[in-house]
Amino acid sequence: MKRYRFYCLALLMAGTLGGYAQEEAATDTVTAARPASPIKKNVKTRPVSGRVFAVTSGTPLGGALVSVSGYDGYSALTEEDGTYKLDVPEYATALKITAPDYNTVRVGINQSGKLRDVTMYSSAMRSAYGADDNILNTVVADKFDYSPSLNITSEIGDQLGANVRTISRGGTPGIGNFMMMNGINSLHSNGQPLVVIDGVIVDQQYDRTMIHDGFYNDILTSFNVNEIKSVKVMANGTAIYGAKGANGVILIETKRNTSLATKIDATVSAGITLLPKSLPVMSGSQFKTYASDLLKTTGTNLSEFQFLTSDPNNYYYNKYNNNTDWNDVIYREAFSQNYGISVQGGDEVASYFLALGYNGAQSVLEDNDVNRLNIRFNTDINMFKHLFIRFDASYSNVTRNLKDQGAPEGYNEGTVTSVNYLGLVKSPMLSPYAYSNGKISDVAFDNNDEDYLDQALASIGNVNYRLANPASINEYGTAQNKNYFENSYLNIAITPRWQFNKHLSLSSLFSYTLTNTNDKYYVPINGVPDYYVSSIGLTVENEIRSLYSSQNSITSDTKIEWGNQYGAHSIDLLGGFRYMNDRYKVDTQLGYNTGSDKTPFINDTQNKVTTGSTNEWTSMSWYGQARYDYRKRYFVEGNLAIESSSRFGKEAKDGFKLAGVRWGVFPLARDQSAQRSNSWAENPGWVLSNESWFDVPGIDYAKFTMGYDVSGNDGIDFDATRTYFKSILFQNKANGLVLGNLGNTEVQWETTRRFSFGTELNFLKNRLNLKVNVFKSWTDNLLTYHELNFITGLENNWVNGGSLENKGYNITVNGHIIATRNWNWELGASVGHYKNKLTALPDGQDYVETEVYGATIRSQIGQPVNLFYGYKTEATASGTHVYATSEEAKADGLYILGENGIDKTYFGAGDVKFADNGDKEINKADMQVIGDPNPDIYGNIFTSLSYKRIRLDVNFNYSLGNDAYNYLRSQLESGNRFMNQSVAMVNRWSYEGQVTDMPTVMWEDPMGNARFSDRWIEDASYLRLKSITLSYELPLNSTFIHGLTFWGQANNVFTVSKYLGADPDFSMSNSVLEQGIDRGLLANSRNFMLGIKINL
Repeated sequence: MKRYRFYCLALLMAGTLGGYAQEEAATDTVTAARPASPIKKNVKTRPVSGRVFAVTSGTPLGGALVSVSGYDGYSALTEEDGTYKLDVPEYATALKITAPDYNTVRVGINQSGKLRDVTMYSSAMRSAYGADDNILNTVVADKFDYSPSLNITSEIGDQLGANVRTISRGGTPGIGNFMMMNGINSLHSNGQPLVVIDGVIVDQQYDRTMIHDGFYNDILTSFNVNEIKSVKVMANGTAIYGAKGANGVILIETKRNTSLATKIDATVSAGITLLPKSLPVMSGSQFKTYASDLLKTTGTNLSEFQFLTSDPNNYYYNKYNNNTDWNDVIYREAFSQNYGISVQGGDEVASYFLALGYNGAQSVLEDNDVNRLNIRFNTDINMFKHLFIRFDASYSNVTRNLKDQGAPEGYNEGTVTSVNYLGLVKSPMLSPYAYSNGKISDVAFDNNDEDYLDQALASIGNVNYRLANPASINEYGTAQNKNYFENSYLNIAITPRWQFNKHLSLSSLFSYTLTNTNDKYYVPINGVPDYYVSSIGLTVENEIRSLYSSQNSITSDTKIEWGNQYGAHSIDLLGGFRYMNDRYKVDTQLGYNTGSDKTPFINDTQNKVTTGSTNEWTSMSWYGQARYDYRKRYFVEGNLAIESSSRFGKEAKDGFKLAGVRWGVFPLARDQSAQRSNSWAENPGWVLSNESWFDVPGIDYAKFTMGYDVSGNDGIDFDATRTYFKSILFQNKANGLVLGNLGNTEVQWETTRRFSFGTELNFLKNRLNLKVNVFKSWTDNLLTYHELNFITGLENNWVNGGSLENKGYNITVNGHIIATRNWNWELGASVGHYKNKLTALPDGQDYVETEVYGATIRSQIGQPVNLFYGYKTEATASGTHVYATSEEAKADGLYILGENGIDKTYFGAGDVKFADNGDKEINKADMQVIGDPNPDIYGNIFTSLSYKRIRLDVNFNYSLGNDAYNYLRSQLESGNRFMNQSVAMVNRWSYEGQVTDMPTVMWEDPMGNARFSDRWIEDASYLRLKSITLSYELPLNSTFIHGLTFWGQANNVFTVSKYLGADPDFSMSNSVLEQGIDRGLLANSRNFMLGIKINL
């Protein structure tokens, strides 16, 4: 009855997800495995012998288990002198040696049977061998013991280096990273890898937009890193995932029970995050001079202004003679805390793993904190002799206080509400506190509209020149009914498996996932000036928004597996059917003028707009896998997936049509035997060191692989194939219908064909490990936007067209430098490179362009995608890029043409000189490629040093050769708005003959000096000391406490870079085409953590 009681307990956990367990265990005690009893078979054997040494002591290692790699029933233990003798099948080609506290080692069997000596390294070092021969060249990250990360993508980047290019989304706690594998394989569609957690494909919602500017809801933040056992990255062999695997696959496995004894682990950590780097800006007096110069260009006839008074007796003197550092108002050193407890145990009938975690992290930006609660229950139950059930349940709740971040794309849709941007551009001559009766308050914030420019600009309509008080936004905009975000994630999965015999099994995964998101946005009245909203043509007092979404995901994955060995031959077959259904419902509301900051009810607002939609999509996939190996020396693996999706058009041209829907076919073959190369790709490769004749001094292991994948990408809108109408409010008075989308019934998946070559080599008694993966891919049927005729009222729709080539490599090397009884030191590095080229576009186009944040992103045939395309500056006669004199400018004779196509306005002294094509007119014809955000190389450098129970781990990340568009700096050095500028603008041109690279100031920039040009393109190469971790395992011999580990960690310790921005590692969106644009999101900063782990 025990199994039934346990099964009922599992179902109860699914309903409540709230149980409290005792407290959970720590380190598993590893004992020497006993040799397997020989299995009597009609197999010819031959004797082999050798010796095993422990590198830590240099002496023979007794008690190590020596077994035949890949074949059960043949094993022996080494003697005290490290020697072993073993009868092995004649077709055996390698031995596997394991021992407690040491890494696994393999050794090839030669013709003589007298094998080379084997050296075993401490398990404190990285293993040079995986669990198998790994013909798909997957890489694994599994060192999460001391991770304070709120998002696993940070650890993926740190541990896997060049194998996954990760780009930080910023310093907001838990916001995650943009990820990319095998370069760029898409243009407008999703370019990030597929994420699979415990066999369930997770919708990362890459295309969802939140209502807080600068924020992305990364679903992986819902998962506690300490509950994750391993992350496996598949860059090759992804065809089995059909139309979803073109960008690579990340397989995440959560922890399960590893011991029959009840074990309790408890972890506690806390830390502090320091203030981020910030661009230096003008002081109060410098800004007043700048504002005075800019006012002269507005056309005002006034010559005296209250804020420019220098008379201490003037009533306004104290109001406008401050030197406020607004960063001191909005930033603070942040505290974070993490608590976790897990319990595992069981018996021969059932086992379980239960974990409970809480994370609370302040942001260095005031009132931008995050809290997360996690509960996980994983269990395995032996129901009957042949029936096994795996049951998993997890729940997560993430809450945040949020504010807008980064520089806005424009200033016509409202006033600036980004707190960290206001910290830079708000006038430093003003105080955050109220001014009354000639004095500045010590406690009350200034909630009045900024008015120092009203004398000159009040008559200029619909220009949002006033700036909000960021302190007031935090004070009156922080509450659960204002700027507040909540995301809850629930997953329940059950997998029954029927084991017919030792060769054949049938399993079926059933999973249900519910993701609810609630995002509230509020612009307060207090401290925020009235502002003009161009989309409604009105000036408003404030606004309120809300977004609520709910996604229900159902997955059924049934597969049958069979495997057997026939002497030297091993065959494994797998076939399955995967069904996925997602239903996503979203409702949004927007209203203006709430009337009060105390009770901001959206139902009481003006110009209220409510929108909503329900999206549903379904995919079905038949897939199969066949794997064969001969003597564990030659391997071949083939994968095939046939997939249909409601996202595909019924008239798609590729694949085949069945039951009224279009099916795509995605084959893969990887061959370790030696054949030919075609669309099914049987390519040569083998484990060279398993050849009987292989005996090369200094080389302990050699493996070569080749592969050819065909996989797809279905990352398009669910309704791309459908034509529909949507309702609008015409002139805020009448309801109407307009065309919402023009469906394309021929749209289909992108297809990526990838050829790869890999090798893995171990040298010098396994001291040195080298892994190389080289790839080239071709993507056809690119999913791109097709520009529609203006008469449709739509800008574009989805089409297939064009092609893209991509090539590159990933290399990882790791060496054991010192390995003694007490000291161990290893050092390694990885380097990645990719280069892409656009080879075709639809409709005969030569290029496509995207306009974003003032930049033109061009992808042109024959060149890499997403290049920065803009104006190039040239040196003037005085040697700078700004005309020092009117004569210099007149000699060049450059001009811009007015909107009427007739009037010419010539560049003069103080203007930037732009490169011209010879016609003297500066226009779009002069634009050219000015930067490339793709790096030349990227990766990491890592080292570990241990002395007895003390261990030091150090990790560097780097990226070289990538350009960045510093949009934030373009706003801080534009010289055309009444916003504080960088200190570099102190040297702006201000008189005839002045030699400087900073142009003159000019209201609204009529000459376009601040246009998108190489002024704003910078080298964003960097080397960063990402983390230093020091840990100590306290020696214990206690009945109650089995282990106690103390650790400390420093993150983002220092960065070496020429980049002028706050952080060279940034990503502002999930779009491939928008990488390399720095709009000033919260930067990463130094973090220091202390923690303790208790094993009971």
